Order: sequence, then structure tokens, then C-alpha cells
Amino acid sequence: MRFLAACLLGFLALPASAAVLLTGYGSGDSDETARSAARQDLAVRLQRAVVISLKTEQARRALVDGREFPLVGVEMAKAGAPSGRPSYEARLTDASLPAYEHEAEQLAERLRKVDPARLSGEAGFAECFAWLDQHRRLAAVLRLYSKAPPEIALDEGALERAAAGKLPALSGPGDAAKAVGAALQRAGVSRVRVVAPVRAENSEVTGLSGEIADDLRRTLGARASDRGAARVLDGTYRDFDRKTLLKLFLLDVSFNTERGFVFLLPAAATRGVRAPDSAKRLADALNRGLVRVDMSGADAAQAAGAMGVDVQTERGRRGLYYRPGDRDQLQVKLDRPGYYYIVGHVEKSGTRMSYLMEIGDPARGNRFVRQVDAKSANQWQAVGEFSVEPPVGLEAVQVFATSENPERALPPAKFDPSRKLYLIGTNPGESVERTRGLVLVDMSGAQGATAPGTRRSVGEAVLYFTTLQ
Repeated sequence: MRFLAACLLGFLALPASAAVLLTGYGSGDSDETARSAARQDLAVRLQRAVVISLKTEQARRALVDGREFPLVGVEMAKAGAPSGRPSYEARLTDASLPAYEHEAEQLAERLRKVDPARLSGEAGFAECFAWLDQHRRLAAVLRLYSKAPPEIALDEGALERAAAGKLPALSGPGDAAKAVGAALQRAGVSRVRVVAPVRAENSEVTGLSGEIADDLRRTLGARASDRGAARVLDGTYRDFDRKTLLKLFLLDVSFNTERGFVFLLPAAATRGVRAPDSAKRLADALNRGLVRVDMSGADAAQAAGAMGVDVQTERGRRGLYYRPGDRDQLQVKLDRPGYYYIVGHVEKSGTRMSYLMEIGDPARGNRFVRQVDAKSANQWQAVGEFSVEPPVGLEAVQVFATSENPERALPPAKFDPSRKLYLIGTNPGESVERTRGLVLVDMSGAQGATAPGTRRSVGEAVLYFTTLQ
């Protein structure tokens, strides 16, 4: 299933007068990789702009945390780059919105004809869930820009209950992975990035999430790639009366829902240890009051003082899980020259702490601060490798970016020789608030060394990952 395929690659001819609502920036070793990076950057900025616009917790929970939104009718433009590498801008403009409206209306017409009681078989349910998934995300973008999306009466809960009652239960996640692998092979999908499906109620990565993702990667083999994959395979699951309904979605290069899969797993498949309740409290603290950097066009005045910063690993930025002994690379990107430092948080059974990461060079200034020059702006910079240790729980990194050297905003830290870390506290929730407060207070106010006519900028990004057994 493809939605408005002509719009998805982002090379529509747009009027010269089209107002730019949001821009993503990307560079790479080739035009193709630079365009892909620009689309990904725009998708992240759009996702954050949508979340900022949501007024209630219920509205935020209706969308999977961190999941990208579709890019429809996006303009691609080649841009100059100080690094000399190919560089592109992906622009969402006011001329893109009619394409969103048209596609949303087409999907709404299909969904209005759906009767859950009359559906049967995996294919029918999967197609309806894919329509719903695309429509919900299109509608969120339209609301962001004050456009009323077409309404639908279909209750997703009723559709899920119908699927849970009618689909045959598989023996486990492995059977679901085999079915997906066979379908992707028939469709000629060469590479896909697998994102662990999360618990639908709270976007939590659990033991079952890791089991499903591991089975998918094993089945897909070389086709499952974290680097350079054009498509993404993600999803959610929900428990129904000792059964688990698993929904998976294949997203295309512009994060549009290309097709869906739905499976019913037995209760035994829900095994796996969950993170402690304190991990949710830490996630809530990190999500509350972020120094936001990705504003919509309507918030341009507020965004003027915000600095663009993003963080990811080589495995991506969402649905992340690791097992003890795993290693990965942390990467950071700033949208302009500046500085950044990183605070790590650990919320696990028996282990609670926050610490400053040693990412700087003491011989050149500060052991905790790294500088980004003009040539490195809008490019991913490798911060360093990290390893994962038990027990089960949640870890997070909080990246603060500033236009001026942030030494005075650093939280007090004390070296712990046993852990070889510079600890700033043993209550991560409190450390989050204290660290963020230091940035907001100490990096604003008097201009100090800031050049006349310029404005000090700050920004923040957060990355989570779960440690599984």
C-alpha cells in the first residue's frame, strides 16, 4: 500500500512564494545521503513541534513517544555547506498542507466504511490499522498548523478488540517475524531498520519489545540494517485478556505508513522484566520542561533564542534497548557553532545516579565541554562509545547545547573512584530539574561576553534506552 506516491519523495515543484514552516538540514558523502539526512532531521523537528503543541497528557499518549510524522509534499533544496560535503534542506511549506489535507480526506473516506464486526483475516485488519496509523499522524500535523483534519468515527479500540477476538494466536514472536520477513521479501524490500515495538499504553520498551525486535532482525538477516536503511519497521503491542495484539508498520523513506501487519500472540509471549516504576518518574521529569529547540513557524520568536541539538546512537534514537555487555556509539548534532555537555542518568534497581560525561579535553579547556565549529554544524559528531551494564532499568542522556561556553552552568560534580564517574547526585529526578535550572538561569540574563547585537542560545535533547536481561 502506498499513499500518494508522487508526493513522498519530496521533489514537488512548489511556488516560489510558498512560506517555509519548518526546515530540516542534512549533509553526507553523496546527494542521496544528504537528502536522506535532511528528511530525517525535518521529521524529528516536526515530531517535536507536534508534541509541543499538544495541550494534554492524554493527547500526547495517543502518539508513540518520539515517533516521526509523515513528510508529504516536502520541498528539497540544495544548500551550501562550510564542510564542502553535499548539503540539502528539506522544507515543509504552506504549499505542503493541501497535500496533507487531500491524503487525510482519502484515508478518512476509507475508514468511514470500515465495520470491525465484518472484518476477518490478518490482511483486512492490517490494512485498516495502517490507514488509521497514517491518518492519525497526518491529522496531528494538520492540527499543528491550525488545519481541521477530516473526522472519522472508527474506534481503534473496537478494531483492536475485534482483531484480538478473531485472529488465530501464533505460537510466539518468531512466527510473526517469519511472516513479516516473507512479506518483505515478496515486496522486494532490500533494507529496513527495525525499531523495537513498544507497549501501546506508555511507549515503554520491555522484554517483549526486545524479543520481538531480536526475532525480526534474525529473520531479516542482512536486510535488517541500522545504517542507511530506506525504510523503518516499528509498532506497538497491547494485552487483551491473556493475549497480546502486536501491530507492526512499515514506514517509507518519508515516514509514511506503507503497509501494516497484525498478529495475536499467546500470553506466554509477554514474559520479560519491566523497568522499575521509578524509571517512569525519571522519564516524566526528563519530558517535563525541556529547553525546547524545535518550534513551528508560529513560534518563531520563541525559537529565535533556542539552539538546535539532537542526540542518537548508531542504532537510532527510539525503541532502544541493550543487554549487559552491549556497546554502542553516542552521536550529537548542533544546528550552529556552539558548545555542549552531557549528563547521564541511571534509574535501575539498586543503582540510581546522575553524572557528567567526560567528553571534553582538559588540556584544551574543560573535561566536560565539547565545542562545535562552523564546519561541523548540522553534522553528526561521534561523542564516544558506551557499554551497558546490569541490572534491568532505564538509562538516559541529557544533552545541553549553548552558544557560549557553558562552564558556569555545569552542575557540581564529585569524582567517584569506584565507578570512575563524576557524580552529581543519587536521585536522577532531582538532578534533572537542578541541571536544567542551572542552564536556564546561568545561560540567560546578563550578556557578558556575548557580542553586541547577538543573543545567547540554549537547547536540550534527551535520549533513553532500556537495559534488558
